[in-house]
Amino acid sequence: MNLLYETLPAVYEYGGKQFEVNTDFRCWIRFELLFTDQDVPMRDKKNALLQIIFPTVPPDPDLWEFILWFYQCGKKSPEIKANGKSGKAKKQAAVYSFEHDDGYIYAAFLEVYGIDLTELDYLHWWKFKSLFRGLHDCKFTDIMGYRAEDLDEAPDYRKKFLRDMKKLYALPRSLSEQQKIDELKRIREQLKT
Repeated sequence: MNLLYETLPAVYEYGGKQFEVNTDFRCWIRFELLFTDQDVPMRDKKNALLQIIFPTVPPDPDLWEFILWFYQCGKKSPEIKANGKSGKAKKQAAVYSFEHDDGYIYAAFLEVYGIDLTELDYLHWWKFKSLFRGLHDCKFTDIMGYRAEDLDEAPDYRKKFLRDMKKLYALPRSLSEQQKIDELKRIREQLKT
């Protein structure tokens, strides 16, 4: 799927019927927040997650396949490589949280794009994620950079500063983007059996 020349998806087809998909970024942020809430057991989340996305939930047993595809904006997640080699990569910490970084994200969109996210009536999830990934030169991207930077790889003169920034901007029990995708894949596989 190409954002530049294809129509963005807004429905899910199953059994000859079209089911509307809530495509607004707010729905998918709520989806991610509930999905990553470690205090709510997955068995209690599944129906609530489906109801966030679909006004009428399709009866398709392969529905999570579509959800994963849509959540990833029609792209497959790249295979993570460690040191240029295939295999297990070092576990990455989360670099953002829609819950804890809401103010920083709001300010970043306003500063970088002139978009007031609270004033928008609608913004497709895929457009939002493209803009989110394209954020640059603002406080929020600095914070994400601190969270992502590997202390072991940092030069000695930077380590104290980096430790202080990691502590200052630490996220509580957050999952990385890849962990979220992996968990969605795991749920999809569980539902197939």
